[in-house]
Amino acid sequence: MPSTSCGNADAISTWPVLGDAAKLAESSIQAQPAGLRRSASMYRNWLRLQRLVNVLCHLGMGIAIATWRFPGMDENARLCRIQSWSRTLAKKLGIQIRVQGVVPGLYPPNHLLLANHISWLDIFVLNTETVSRFVAKSEIRQWPVVGSLCHAAGTLFIERERKRDTARVSNAMIDALRDGHCVAVFPEGTTSDGRCILPFRSSLLQAAIDSQATIQPIYLRYVDSEGNWNDAPAYINEMSLSESLWRLLGARGLVAEINFLAPFAVAGEDRRTLTRYAETRIKAAHEALNSHHPSATS
Repeated sequence: MPSTSCGNADAISTWPVLGDAAKLAESSIQAQPAGLRRSASMYRNWLRLQRLVNVLCHLGMGIAIATWRFPGMDENARLCRIQSWSRTLAKKLGIQIRVQGVVPGLYPPNHLLLANHISWLDIFVLNTETVSRFVAKSEIRQWPVVGSLCHAAGTLFIERERKRDTARVSNAMIDALRDGHCVAVFPEGTTSDGRCILPFRSSLLQAAIDSQATIQPIYLRYVDSEGNWNDAPAYINEMSLSESLWRLLGARGLVAEINFLAPFAVAGEDRRTLTRYAETRIKAAHEALNSHHPSATS
């Protein structure tokens, strides 16, 4: 049976010696972070796998609904289903949606939404509040599952490098807006990491003028629960869709913030003036909301 008082008292009082104590302290400091890093990595991978299974099941359900249910639904039922499906997707990805500003409703007629662009996820994030027909790059149409879902939701695909295709999509937007649809455009023309607003392109805003649509700027950003930048959703550089999804699946405490800015009428202005005005409004929101962050630039 072990004893609590065995050995020499002097030996106990002087062990470990100063050199040994320093070595023990150093090894303890080095071992603890490594252990914590391993635990954090294991948890994140477990979280990713759990979310991946849930998201894949949800995507499969979305394809089934779009293929077999949409043809028999009226427009309002389809819109409500798109919104509820998008909200569930955000939940399964662990994303909290935070909304600020003037929300135009589920599907405001003859309404053109203009938003900064960070990720392929932006489409589904915006659909959690206001459903619209997005103008998106043609490559998305070829993406597995996501491309089919976007097509089923009425997305207008564009080859931005071809001027004739810009004219085709612009005409399709005019028809859609005149018929009472809500259309959404990312006027930057590409994605960024969200830390700055890229210059806006004006070509597609001619559709708003020709259809006398209401224009509403939207400022999107992704942050953590404390309002700090979260780059996990950023779909930039040469990143593949699978790489982007894997990063997103491991994010914790992700908040997608939708800032609906005040809508305005075209009021006889030309497209470049309207583009500059919308860009200025979104940049102002970006600077105001990120004034505490030193890397936020316009």
